Amino acid sequence: HIALIYLEIWSEGDLINVQSVVDITLDSFGEWRKRYLLNRKDHDNAQLLTGINLNGNTIGYGYVGSMCMPKESVGIVQDHSKTYLSVAITMAHELGHNLGINHDKDSCTCQASSCIMAATISDQPSYQFSDCSKNELWGYFISHTPRCILNEPLRTDVVSPAVCGNYVVEEGEECDCGSLWYCRNPCCDATTCKLKPGAECGEGMCCHQCRFATAETVCRPAKSECDMAEYCTGRSADCPTDYFHRNGQPCLLNHGYCYNGTCPIMIHQCIILWGTGATVSPDICFQENNKGQGYFYCRRENNKNIPCALRDVKCGRLFCKLPIDNTPLCNYRYSDVALDYGMVDPGTKCGDGMVCNRNRECVNVNTAY
Repeated sequence: HIALIYLEIWSEGDLINVQSVVDITLDSFGEWRKRYLLNRKDHDNAQLLTGINLNGNTIGYGYVGSMCMPKESVGIVQDHSKTYLSVAITMAHELGHNLGINHDKDSCTCQASSCIMAATISDQPSYQFSDCSKNELWGYFISHTPRCILNEPLRTDVVSPAVCGNYVVEEGEECDCGSLWYCRNPCCDATTCKLKPGAECGEGMCCHQCRFATAETVCRPAKSECDMAEYCTGRSADCPTDYFHRNGQPCLLNHGYCYNGTCPIMIHQCIILWGTGATVSPDICFQENNKGQGYFYCRRENNKNIPCALRDVKCGRLFCKLPIDNTPLCNYRYSDVALDYGMVDPGTKCGDGMVCNRNRECVNVNTAY
């Protein structure tokens, strides 16, 4: 379920370069989100709704498999119809791309004449995702684990009007288990979105059989040595805020430094990209990032490669060595859509006492955060 937690109207002029060329507009909007919006409001994904006519027959555009990425977790949608539902479906389509869902093939089916991820818009708007879309979504969750979408927003953060029956607990509601026909929650009255008599809670990690879990019950175990376990308070159904050890704390026997509850090191990233047995390539491979050619760089700005400074080469493209004879020494992955794919993760150790910051610079761990 999706919750709208922030709405911004540019009434005094666009804050980015909005034009009909979708690649440029999407890149500009993603850069604006990364630099400004994320610093103002914590959120998972941003969609730009514009009155500009996008080029060709395009009415929406988004990166594929980019959810939670600072720049690429965005989409743009043209206000192409007087029917609000048609525009909403286009936005759902672009969100689908962000969640790793590609266009439907002819063999894909749903319980409607057209499905949301069809390559072209239908005269009959669809509320349904296809069987292919659902399979791709689960595959994306398993392979990418986009952590940002795993938490639920606070009801005070939701800015859309409260609607009882939409599965989202909003202002004025105590619970929301869906419509009367679909509700299976014994603690919640589906007609009022209020708790049933005697119930202390309706859902939540600290809610057990309509009662608050006892204090000191673990509701969120530590995921790594950089994370911290959270415990129920005995007074709330919600698990407390997810806390973790300070960024920059040494981890994995000093092979890395803690970053937002994880311990990012290059060898683990190589294994994720290439499988068991992959290791980090020799330093000579990373010198390619100093050239700024092809897929070897530290940043992309205005559709141009920004080469890594020599001190930053281990914060650009990641190079891995495979456990197979006669394979290249400097293997790498890339995506023309999700530009962060195959790059060294932020927070990764790039030298003794040094880490990669979000700008892909190798900086002192004591000043990085």
